[in-house]
Amino acid sequence: MAKKAAQDEQPFRPLLDMKLVAAASGRPVPESNEQEAKSVAETRTREAFQPQIIRPVQSVEPSPLEIAVHDKKSPLSEEKRILFTKAETQAIDRLVTSLANRLNTQVKVSHVFRALTHLLLNAEAEVDRRAGEVGSLSRPPNGDLRALQRYERAIGSIIGAAIRDAGPLRD
Repeated sequence: MAKKAAQDEQPFRPLLDMKLVAAASGRPVPESNEQEAKSVAETRTREAFQPQIIRPVQSVEPSPLEIAVHDKKSPLSEEKRILFTKAETQAIDRLVTSLANRLNTQVKVSHVFRALTHLLLNAEAEVDRRAGEVGSLSRPPNGDLRALQRYERAIGSIIGAAIRDAGPLRD
């Protein structure tokens, strides 16, 4: 089981670590971005309890995630599992069936979730910004279903606002 972080410990934000981003993308970090990342880290250390809006570093080149999402030649080979309640499953199936009927085409749950994934990835920078505005959330234990619903609703609010702010899907 994972340990809880100390209250004065800053959350791990890998997108702020320019060396980590550069290593993942295989591209060198420009000097100005490295300086900016150090400056942000120093500021966050000094103001540990002050909420801060974190602005992602703007880049002309697409991120590795954007490249992966737009790589049309990659086969669909990775699987993510998720558990739903019976009522959630029925509601999702009803939504997918309704969408298929309205569009007069075959639509599967996987099509809908992949479309949602594209929306979420399109809004990645906004999700990070909104999450930075909210600050930290504490994940409740699995047995506390009401608290888990509130927790997931808070995450849903962040994601919903970020998707609205991000605008239409980019190709």
